[in-house]
Amino acid sequence: MIDTSAVGSRPTVESFKSNTAALFKTFGKKSLPMISGSAAINHYHPLLGSLSFLSLEKTVICIDDFERKGSNIAAQDILGLITQLKEQKKCKVVLILNDESLSAGSSSDYIKLREKVIDTELRFAPTSEDCVAIALSGDKIAAELGANVIKLGISNIRIIKKIETLAALLQPLLKAYEPQVISRAMRALTILSWCYYGQSNNTPNYSFVVGRNSAFADINNDVALTTQQQSWCAILRNYDNYSVADFDLQIARLVENGYVDEKNLLAEADRVNEEVLAARSEDSFQEAWCKFNDSFAANDQEVVDCLAASFKHNARYISPTNLDGTVRLLRYLGRGKMATKIIELYVDKRGSEAEIFNLDASTITAEIGDLEVIARFKEKYESVRTKRTLRQICDYMLANDGDCEAEEILLSQVEVGAFVQLFKTLQGGELSNCVDMCLKFSQLGGMSEQQRTISDQAAEALKIIGKESKLNASRVRRFGIRVDRGF
Repeated sequence: MIDTSAVGSRPTVESFKSNTAALFKTFGKKSLPMISGSAAINHYHPLLGSLSFLSLEKTVICIDDFERKGSNIAAQDILGLITQLKEQKKCKVVLILNDESLSAGSSSDYIKLREKVIDTELRFAPTSEDCVAIALSGDKIAAELGANVIKLGISNIRIIKKIETLAALLQPLLKAYEPQVISRAMRALTILSWCYYGQSNNTPNYSFVVGRNSAFADINNDVALTTQQQSWCAILRNYDNYSVADFDLQIARLVENGYVDEKNLLAEADRVNEEVLAARSEDSFQEAWCKFNDSFAANDQEVVDCLAASFKHNARYISPTNLDGTVRLLRYLGRGKMATKIIELYVDKRGSEAEIFNLDASTITAEIGDLEVIARFKEKYESVRTKRTLRQICDYMLANDGDCEAEEILLSQVEVGAFVQLFKTLQGGELSNCVDMCLKFSQLGGMSEQQRTISDQAAEALKIIGKESKLNASRVRRFGIRVDRGF
């Protein structure tokens, strides 16, 4: 207790002496012998503590963080002290606590005794809007975080400030990406931080949220959710049906560790950025087509220019069928040279994607009609598929039930050593499927020369592997390959 004139002043040795003198004056001259002598002032701490308590009358006292009391202090003892201060010392006592964080025993004592001890109860419950206005500044990222906080109903200012601090670590790393990437990062950061630091019963369990890797996880009939888990799912559904992807897991590592794994974060951010661009590119392409579909205006040059521009910037994200439709429209409008230019641009931009040019793929076979597109796709596919690895050839044949004449020719040209290396690289079902596919031709009648060569080369490779050890000799036997007994 200090004189009201000293409120706001920094505590000093002089102010301590002054306040102590005022305390002694309160008790009168009889107390002075108790502190006489030249001993250091800290010798009198117990005495001063007792005198201070005896001096308390008609004083306003605040007891904060009641729920964080030590385990050696009983809640009923604190409530008993409050009763003594209130009734005997005529004090006004304010007890400040978070009732949701009370331990079971303390909560029981508080509920049992509060009717006798507490005269008036006031619940301080600011809304999430109030907390956002208090905790966050007015920049763009703060606005995004604020919208997320309000959507989740977070009303803990400490957690909101924690989210803001972590966001400051993310923002510089993601500023070069599309705005949607940063928005997704802030969305994930908000809910993951809330779940990681939140203690409220309404806050979803952090491990539960991190393990929700599908937006359709709620309808998995094999997993029975508790009533509490169902309430968590409702919160996630309301938060744009939130589920965790690889990018979100990098945000989770930040929340858990307090620092960014920059390499892995940026690798995942690159993928998300590609998704954003793909979606935008498709939208851009659709906008270009809108100029064709949405009016009868004499704007043919504008239509052509928009379509050409969409391919120039977004060819990597436009489907082959949309290419075909655009080319056919340009030819109809008498823009054959422009059509050829777009085809070449498309092939150049997507040249590393071999299967995109495979006209035998069921998804595009019947949908491509322009003869130049067909011819250019065939030419490109022939040039890239001969460069495929043995593993890629086998994977393609497995995906197409082995009915691939061109691939059989390529496979028949592979040396035995390459088969040995492939078989020793594969494991599990991939190994069995690949070996069985290569050997199956010897079990069929009417083999072609290429098929016979494939089976012979694969069998020879298995024999070489079998001769490496008795264990491998046993392993290749399950494929019908027996190693010489002299092994």
